[in-house]
Amino acid sequence: MNKKLQNYKFVAITAVILTLILSFTGCSKGDSNPKDSGSDANLRKFKTTTLSGEKFTQDDLKSYDMTVVNVWSTTCGYCIEEMPALEKLKSRLPANVQFVTVCIDGAVSADTAKDIVAQKGLTAKVLVNSDSINKSLLKYVSGTPSTFFFDKDGKLVGKPKVGTFKAKDDNEMAELYMNEVKAHLKKINK
Repeated sequence: MNKKLQNYKFVAITAVILTLILSFTGCSKGDSNPKDSGSDANLRKFKTTTLSGEKFTQDDLKSYDMTVVNVWSTTCGYCIEEMPALEKLKSRLPANVQFVTVCIDGAVSADTAKDIVAQKGLTAKVLVNSDSINKSLLKYVSGTPSTFFFDKDGKLVGKPKVGTFKAKDDNEMAELYMNEVKAHLKKINK
């Protein structure tokens, strides 16, 4: 097989794979909340690990009134772009709220995910996908990034935020996320 044909096949296969990955992740910029997107998601019974190999289960939610879970992918530019704002959000959260992320391709792209998190300065725990987290959460993700809000029992509070906020800078984006956190905390404390 000649080299030109091999290169063509490689480019074609790579394009198909990237198209499939991007269509799965549904990378989304701007305010978007598809009706009922993620409404059946829960974290009542799951187990997974972090990028650093720690175990993480529903028991890790019980010490907090709310857990904010941001779902992202290493192939989603908007996900990576919002990480500095998410770090600002994490630093502003009250003590009764924790922030974690789930990297949907973290199990197969762990080194890439670790590099991205380090470059963007994100200090949150980064969970990787597992069978149980796929069934309880990730199968309900319609696009990345998506941010979910769960109570201490793993029950979804309100609707998830799909896509990033339109904001002029990281501080404004962090504040918009903080407004979401406050609104969801009110629902829990009713």
